[in-house]
Amino acid sequence: MHLLDRFDPEQIRAYHERGEFFWLDLDAPPAGDLDALAGLIGIPTLAVDDTRELDQRAKVDDYGDRLLIVFYGTEGGLGDTRLFEVHLHLSGRELVTVHRGPCPPLQQARAAHLHTDREIVYRTLDALSESTLQTLRDAETDVVALEQRAFERPTAEDRRRITRWRGDLFRLMQVVVAERDMLSGNAQAIERVLGMEAGAAHHPLADARDDLVQAANLIDYCREVLGEALNVYLQTTSNRLNEIATRITLLATIFVPLTLITGFFGQNFGWLVDHIDSLTAFLVWGIGGIVVPAVLIWGWLRRAGYLNTDGQ
Repeated sequence: MHLLDRFDPEQIRAYHERGEFFWLDLDAPPAGDLDALAGLIGIPTLAVDDTRELDQRAKVDDYGDRLLIVFYGTEGGLGDTRLFEVHLHLSGRELVTVHRGPCPPLQQARAAHLHTDREIVYRTLDALSESTLQTLRDAETDVVALEQRAFERPTAEDRRRITRWRGDLFRLMQVVVAERDMLSGNAQAIERVLGMEAGAAHHPLADARDDLVQAANLIDYCREVLGEALNVYLQTTSNRLNEIATRITLLATIFVPLTLITGFFGQNFGWLVDHIDSLTAFLVWGIGGIVVPAVLIWGWLRRAGYLNTDGQ
């Protein structure tokens, strides 16, 4: 088994003609190299067209003795998740992987010192699916921490992060669910191309599928937690506004009657001017006219339960 990381027509032709299995990993190859490679090893035109464009959904295109497998890996956390789209052109003689930019999951698979065609295919898919599962495990930790902050003291930045993370999880869900269903329905095609007998053990492929099942479950869980965190944030904000409105209302309830009383006395009616001519009259009518209503209003609010123990 041979590993290649660049397009070498002579070497590829020699391996192909001798039937020696090789893995060719290409990073953003020129269109001319793809066409030349297709002519050397017989990649169908439609498969080449898909790889030239990339931006394909996760799928398995069956061309009889060849398959085009579109699979994704990930890197980073929520908010800065990078998706690695990898096209795997598989036959019984070779595996060609094509992607744009460095792909850490494939680098890990290459470093595993694999020896057979089955190991290469399965470990490649497993490395990609494991990278997605690891991203979502890290996301679960971040999401739970964000939910705790939503209960304690949420901020506007937390709300923006919740909205952004829910969008990231939805996009990941579209990829993960498609990959999970793809492996469930196309395992036999992969086994056929690799020359495996029906029902033969394919634990690495099952591991990749299990990773995707767990990843899909984690996405559902994280989206549910973020939904609850958003509800808590909105409810907390609503409660805070209600507290402020309650305090303002209580202040208005106390001071509006007092303002009415002071306004009445400030109109300088003749009777008031003629009869409030001593300190005692001032204390009774002036000060008492304000203090007594304030005490009565305070007592009524307390009896009604508007002045609770936390001072609201």
